[in-house]
Amino acid sequence: MKLKSNIGYSAVAAAVAVACGAAYAAVPVGPAASFSAEGNATAPATAIYDAVITVTLGSDYIANDTVELGLTGASFVTGTSTLGTSYNGAVTCGTSGNTATLGFLSRSATTANYRVTGVAGTQNNAVCSFTLPIARTSLATAGAVPTVSWTAKTAQSGLVFDAASRVATVGSVTTQFTSPSAVARLDGVVDVDSGRYQFETDQGSDLAGSEDSLSFTLQNNTALNGAAVLTSVVAVINGDFSFVDGGNTSAGCQAADLTSGHGRVVATNGTVSINSDCTKLTFTATAAQVAAGAAKVTLGVSSTSTTPTTGGLLDAPQSFTVDPLTYSYAGANTGTTGSSSVAFSSTGSAGSWTLNGSISKIAYMPYGTGISRIVYITNRSTQSGGVSATAFNDAGVECEIADVATAAKGAVTNLSAGLDAGVAACYGASFNGKVAFEITANIPGDKAEVYSAYNVNGNRVIVVNDTNGKTVTAGATQN
Repeated sequence: MKLKSNIGYSAVAAAVAVACGAAYAAVPVGPAASFSAEGNATAPATAIYDAVITVTLGSDYIANDTVELGLTGASFVTGTSTLGTSYNGAVTCGTSGNTATLGFLSRSATTANYRVTGVAGTQNNAVCSFTLPIARTSLATAGAVPTVSWTAKTAQSGLVFDAASRVATVGSVTTQFTSPSAVARLDGVVDVDSGRYQFETDQGSDLAGSEDSLSFTLQNNTALNGAAVLTSVVAVINGDFSFVDGGNTSAGCQAADLTSGHGRVVATNGTVSINSDCTKLTFTATAAQVAAGAAKVTLGVSSTSTTPTTGGLLDAPQSFTVDPLTYSYAGANTGTTGSSSVAFSSTGSAGSWTLNGSISKIAYMPYGTGISRIVYITNRSTQSGGVSATAFNDAGVECEIADVATAAKGAVTNLSAGLDAGVAACYGASFNGKVAFEITANIPGDKAEVYSAYNVNGNRVIVVNDTNGKTVTAGATQN
């Protein structure tokens, strides 16, 4: 079979490609730009990203062949009348007499179309360079990798040839704000020798007494293209911060409590506030403070006193958490604002405090007519210490009993009366049900033992606890 001479090489290439499985293929290459998702989301609708795409041709072309660049995962700017010749003018592929000239035809949101208007020599391996306007706001999804493909069609029959063997990326999108790094979590040991008014070991120099700190580096990747302008970061830390209460005469925790009295909380590269329930610390940092270095919240006491006149005990054991952080930002040179919620860590953990004293768990104590409790603590140490308790009834209601008794040094102390008074105050004088106790004594844990039993109608029943032979879980009750 003899080919007609006016069919041209592109038609032959298309036929060969169909028969041989795309033996000729153009190779597009795009920029490796990385954009801020937050910056793109707050960019003006007219913001344009000039993506420079190069394509190495895999075949020869003839006049009136057409080519199409297809965009996936983003959109082209389509208002061509105001964009100038750099977007709409002719593109010359190749040099030294082996060229193809492409004239601009049209552009939609996802395609840019050109027609071959002139050729010289052979175009195989010639390189074309396109400057394509991509709408910044269409690149708003973090993790997105928009791509562009290349397809050519023959002038006479519209057969596809020189289809790209791969697509080129035109940029990637990533979040500008990520979880804090280099986190130093709270890990202080509350000291019973100080009456639980000090940490066993001082871990810093921000406060005059002893302290423990939570520190973390806030992430703001300003190197991303189109980065948003950070305005503030807010982190909420959850825990029992009642040790600061008492710095002023107002009920509950107030701002003045953080900077006066025995208990203190201070912030580095940020500011800190507290809610009236003493359960939340709110850390806020400006963009300048984020850039200044690691954020830090220090919890502790203002003196080495073990008998302060203001402020409460350091509560331990307890765990601390941090809610997802809120990053607030604005678009560069725009009035558009936004915010992102960023996890503090996979668990949100800010650490925990432990106690170097005695903690005993009694899983079951009954209350009702004809029942009495027999609970004693043996203190074999040379130190006397206060005893407090947390109660859990069979309805799951938790109750704090602050002053159960004082465990005298080298003695056996009755805890029954104090526990019963606390139960009556929490659940009512006629309470009938089951209660579990977690008993904390400000004495060395290895020198303490709790005896627990109850008497019902003249019969004594011993209750096993975790200091006399068995580990139990506070909050659980026996049937």
